[in-house]
Amino acid sequence: MTRSTAPRAAAVPAAPPKTARGVRWSFGAVLARQGFQMLCAVVLARILGPQSYGVIAAATVYISLVALLLDQGLSAALVQRPDVSRRMAGATAMLNILVAVLLGVVTWWAAPWIAQFFGVAELEPILRLLALAVPIKALAITPRAMLSRNLALHRVGAADIAAAAAGCAAGIGAALAGAGPWSMVYQVVTTDLVCSALLLAANRGPVPNFAFRTVAPLLKFSVSVFATDCLAYFSRNLDNILVGRVLGVAALSLYGMAYRILVIPVQLIGQTVNRVMFPAFARAAGSPEKVAASLVAATRLLAISAVPLMIFVACAAPELVGLVLGPEWLPAAGLVSVLAIGGARETVFYVTPSLMKGLGQSGLIVRYEILAAVVQVGGIVIGLQFGVFGVAVGYSTAGFILTPVLLRIQYRLTGVTAMSQLAAIFPAVHAAAWGAAGYWALSLATVHGPWHLFGGLALYAGLALAALRVFHRRTLSGYLGQARALIGRPARRPAHRTTRGHNV
Repeated sequence: MTRSTAPRAAAVPAAPPKTARGVRWSFGAVLARQGFQMLCAVVLARILGPQSYGVIAAATVYISLVALLLDQGLSAALVQRPDVSRRMAGATAMLNILVAVLLGVVTWWAAPWIAQFFGVAELEPILRLLALAVPIKALAITPRAMLSRNLALHRVGAADIAAAAAGCAAGIGAALAGAGPWSMVYQVVTTDLVCSALLLAANRGPVPNFAFRTVAPLLKFSVSVFATDCLAYFSRNLDNILVGRVLGVAALSLYGMAYRILVIPVQLIGQTVNRVMFPAFARAAGSPEKVAASLVAATRLLAISAVPLMIFVACAAPELVGLVLGPEWLPAAGLVSVLAIGGARETVFYVTPSLMKGLGQSGLIVRYEILAAVVQVGGIVIGLQFGVFGVAVGYSTAGFILTPVLLRIQYRLTGVTAMSQLAAIFPAVHAAAWGAAGYWALSLATVHGPWHLFGGLALYAGLALAALRVFHRRTLSGYLGQARALIGRPARRPAHRTTRGHNV
């Protein structure tokens, strides 16, 4: 494998118009979806309080499992496979529907047991009503995959934005009308209904059929992806399950709300980049130099986009929680700080699973997820002995322990060394450290409340940007150039001057 060097690997050519359009729509869709979901969550949290909101947190754990089981990795296989017929897509859609019906029946039957497991009687009728809507969610899976493989991300983005807005409106409306935890049902069902309808219309099907033999070529890859996703689910959700079971739903609501902070950059930034990088890695699999260049560029984009943001959240957690959620939620501030740091790390390395999937390394994905599950479960179980804060520390620490493994995997697949990747990450960490020092210094003054938050944000952003301009000017220029390239606006180059903006 040819080793890539950091300065050249970081260069990114201007994105083709279709890809650039997809990036813009993908980012907008994730931003809108996360924004609407967070708005709905905040409104429900303020109205219900930690104790009642725990019902929603417990239901969310199970619903995310149902969403995982619906797919079985087939959507990733559809994207990764070079050639897919409409008949194959239709058979995949039919398989998704049949699995959804089965999951709906299982959910209806298991609802009393799940409610008893979490010690929340009100959870049973909520899960049973959500069980009836599981097939609606399944209708969107195959159309989303087919549109994504064709890089028609603007259509996926439009559907996600409309669905998120409709679901948010339904959830908040129900909460204001006094629906309590049932507001989640209105949000979830409305979101799934609108999303499925729009994606089916955008992709014009596919029409479900029973030609299940055509799905057989997808199974080898999909089974590996599905096994990986299952391991990832349990390793990343065991903390929520154990907190709800052992510490109660009040603790789960605090932890679940803080965990949303971790998920924001992963989904907003990481998923936006990876929606494009997964098919891009798959199409460039025969060109190691292109894959290496894309990996370093994606890492730098993710680091500068996520690390300073999440370090600020970690610093300002008490002020943010008090202002947004109210004083009743202040016990979650410490959890937010710890999980925000873990979220920054997870966002930066979120590109690695897409790299493995895009290059067809299904066996490697399974082996890594087994290791990740063991390490993360160990951290969670150890942390549980020290309460909900210990769980947050254990989860985040496990992620950092896995970082050298991810760097090794990247080197094995692309030749990009760990030092090259760390060099791409360091400027973001350095800038965030300057910003954090400024925020800490301001906290020593007599400024409190919202003025401390907004003044600290201005000081943090100013110092972080200054650090990038003074110490990492070429990295900042390269980052801006990559951002322009990805959105289809390549940077202008002076007529008789060498541009250094693409060097790390």
